[in-house]
Amino acid sequence: MKVGLLGPSNLLRKILSVVQDMDDASFVPLEYVLPQEAPRLVSDNQNDLDAIFFCGSIPYCLCLDSVPRTIPWSYLPLRTTGLLVALVNAREHLRGQVRMSVDTLSESEVREGLEDCSLDIGAIYTYSFDFTHISIDDIAAFHSEMLSAGKVDICLTCVEAVHKALLGKNLPAYRVSPGRQTIRSAVERLILEVRGQSNALLLSVVGVFRPEIAFGGRRQYDEAMQKLNAGLMDHAKRRGILAIPRDSSSFQTIETMGQFLMGTSNLADVSFLSKIRASCGFPVTVGFGVGPSLKIAEEYAAEAADMARGREGICYLFDGKRGRPLGVSMEPELLFVHFDPEASLLAKRLGVTVPTLCRYLQGLLCFDETFTASEFAKIVGIQPKSSRKVMNNLLKEMLVRECGVLSHAGRGRPQRLYRTTERASAIRSRNPAPGGGDTEERSRV
Repeated sequence: MKVGLLGPSNLLRKILSVVQDMDDASFVPLEYVLPQEAPRLVSDNQNDLDAIFFCGSIPYCLCLDSVPRTIPWSYLPLRTTGLLVALVNAREHLRGQVRMSVDTLSESEVREGLEDCSLDIGAIYTYSFDFTHISIDDIAAFHSEMLSAGKVDICLTCVEAVHKALLGKNLPAYRVSPGRQTIRSAVERLILEVRGQSNALLLSVVGVFRPEIAFGGRRQYDEAMQKLNAGLMDHAKRRGILAIPRDSSSFQTIETMGQFLMGTSNLADVSFLSKIRASCGFPVTVGFGVGPSLKIAEEYAAEAADMARGREGICYLFDGKRGRPLGVSMEPELLFVHFDPEASLLAKRLGVTVPTLCRYLQGLLCFDETFTASEFAKIVGIQPKSSRKVMNNLLKEMLVRECGVLSHAGRGRPQRLYRTTERASAIRSRNPAPGGGDTEERSRV
């Protein structure tokens, strides 16, 4: 068995020293300097390997988003035990209360990882980011700004390239690196998964989790999201899968179809959902999507979550054609009609799936008057930066028209105003969105 090891030089050397005595596999190092180089390395070498082991979740997610997976992939999980080693190395900078900036990990993970030590934790500043749009310069700038503002005394980073960038500026930066036992366990698990894998089991499965509750204020919202994050992280650690923030109002899990089938006893047991909901103390809407890429699976998962909204205890696995209820044998499946040719061609030009196009059209029809790209982003659940790009594409396809700007005195640049066109209404009427309330859109079997 030939396994590719993909990562930066320092971590590759550490992993190779751990796995050198594994007789049932040979290991091929695939070195990169920046995580963005990972997709090219995977594309160039995947056909000559039996499996690929990533040295972290960032290159793993970057490849899931852009490279078709034809062999088993796995990644090195980031265990918080590496925090203690980093802090020992940083002891010369620790005076009184410990103040730190940390990337990749959440504050709750950091506090949990340090709860058994005797350190007096003064402040923890964390940097979260979209795994598919990582910027080494932005992460390094975050740490530098925390130090220059006098808010922290040390920087802890989980990204090798960020560590090098900060050391180049002579800043007190320390690398959070997984322990040898964590590395060995992760590689052994991949080797076991390689045996008996089929292409269908390599499909990506994304789960979308979001609170289904009306919040009384920002504080209540933050507390709810922290509870949901803690419950998901605990579930992800037990299952050995990835859990990360998706946007400002939801989280997502990432795994393969094989892992999902094993974790749910072939889709029959989803008791973990009730445990997560119980730990939160409020209703949580959940949907799962399966697809050949991370992007498609995430879009399908959002559709599945929309199907489950308001239906307590029900969640679906959506593959673009049907929503299969999980763990509830008496619940019928949801079937979806075919979309008309115009919608299919339009979605292809926009670079999205037809269900996503229908969600965009539904969002446009929520506005009776003019609206901004930021307002559209909130309706359809995307980032404002992405929304501006989407609006430019919708303008080209004459689904919206520009009609002025919205200015705020002394508050940044003006925002463009848009209005939905009749063409968008016509296409939407012929193509109801999956999971919506239109009776002709879905049938029960």
